[in-house]
Amino acid sequence: MLGLLALHMFFQRNLFYLVLCCTLCYLVLVFTNWRNRDYCGVSMACFIVAYLVACEYFIQSTVWHSIRGAQIILSMKVIGIAFDLTNGSIIEFPDVFAFFGYNFCVGTVIFGPWISFQEYKHILSQHRRPIKAMWVLKIFFSVSCSLLCVMCSTCFVHWLILDNNFKYIVAYRDAQSFRFSHYFISFLSETSVILCGLGASHTNEEVKWDLRVSKPLQIELPRSLVEVVTNWNIPMHNWLKNYVFKSARPLGNFAAVFLTYIASALLHGLNFQLAAVLLSLGVYTYVEYVFRNKLAVIFEACVKAKRCTDGCSHVYKHNHPYVIFTNVLFGCLAIFHLTYLGLMFDTSSQDEVGYSMEHTLKKWSALNFISHWVVLGTYLFNIMI
Repeated sequence: MLGLLALHMFFQRNLFYLVLCCTLCYLVLVFTNWRNRDYCGVSMACFIVAYLVACEYFIQSTVWHSIRGAQIILSMKVIGIAFDLTNGSIIEFPDVFAFFGYNFCVGTVIFGPWISFQEYKHILSQHRRPIKAMWVLKIFFSVSCSLLCVMCSTCFVHWLILDNNFKYIVAYRDAQSFRFSHYFISFLSETSVILCGLGASHTNEEVKWDLRVSKPLQIELPRSLVEVVTNWNIPMHNWLKNYVFKSARPLGNFAAVFLTYIASALLHGLNFQLAAVLLSLGVYTYVEYVFRNKLAVIFEACVKAKRCTDGCSHVYKHNHPYVIFTNVLFGCLAIFHLTYLGLMFDTSSQDEVGYSMEHTLKKWSALNFISHWVVLGTYLFNIMI
């Protein structure tokens, strides 16, 4: 009931579409579980896609755009429950109160993040989580970081980098402003979910409030684009990895990566701006991953897109000067690609439903599609070596 109240405070009557979606999802789940539990995950995924497409066409654009964030969280939750029932992670079928309580949990219903049904149930178990100093400090830290990020996004970035004639510096500023607005929401979601008593890990009967939704430092100073994608939204990354990537893995790595980004694009809505950025990221990360893996084999060096473990078999480790230089070079290239892709989310337009295809291509055309050309050159070079 508190979750529904929070939805009403934000969306007023438009919360009807979220309640309708949740109700229909429960009916789909009951029917497929009755017929054959093995098809719960696939059936729910197909229903959610159909519901999102229908909403895109039959609901007013400004209304749908305003509730899209909450709808993404809801979609992830219901699909997660369905696949967990299919693979046996959830044995007992959730009753209607557990299902609605999870989907409309007041700590995650607006800003997220996604949490599993098992973690939600854990808060009601016998393992109590008393209020301690670390809980208060984590909330204070998340709130402080959230406020700092929103000030950076709206003020500091624009004060430090003024409008000038060098378009690439301005593009970096606009992209960074968007990134800091994302960090603001990420830290805000950390605050809400931890206030609710969720987001803790248990080690040796010790409770640690260590939930991280995003890691700004790894994004602003990245090792690779793969690291950026992993740390952009950690709960959503885990959801996509567990329920999309692993399911599509038998089709091959490229197909699995591509289908993962398609799933992410569908969750975010039928918007060319978002789809173009997400699908470009899918191609970028795949090209970077295979290229750096090949370099790591040829030079026997720790230059993979993902950090090597301490016991890796490479001859040249992280502290070797040439390895450091190579990783820094790829990090600078990742920042360049982030600037190019993040330019799509500046505030130059007052359109409330996202940019059109024409506007998106115009923004990239102003930078001569240089990032796409660089990735194409990287892929061709990867083939030649």
